[in-house]
Amino acid sequence: MVVFIFLRNVWATIIPSVAVPLSLLGTFGAMYLLGYSIDNLSLMALTISTGFVVDDAIVVIENITRYLERGVKPAQAALQGAKQIGFTVLSMSTSLIAVFIRFF
Repeated sequence: MVVFIFLRNVWATIIPSVAVPLSLLGTFGAMYLLGYSIDNLSLMALTISTGFVVDDAIVVIENITRYLERGVKPAQAALQGAKQIGFTVLSMSTSLIAVFIRFF
């Protein structure tokens, strides 16, 4: 609901709404296959990683929307927007992960 209120775009709201459950499902599947249990630390990590997924998706969508508003075709806007912001999103996520690993 918060994503829809700020972006006012149904498709931009659907993307994080699909990405979050799929990533959680994949995470729980991998944890099951590897024999990990669910404890407080793993639940906290899942909460933080869910925030990463939503935050990164919103940043990329906002950048692509900026290109669309300038009149760039959708496919070209997606390529330019993702290319321009991709390294930034990767470096932000990596630095946040490093901070949390250091914290524990």
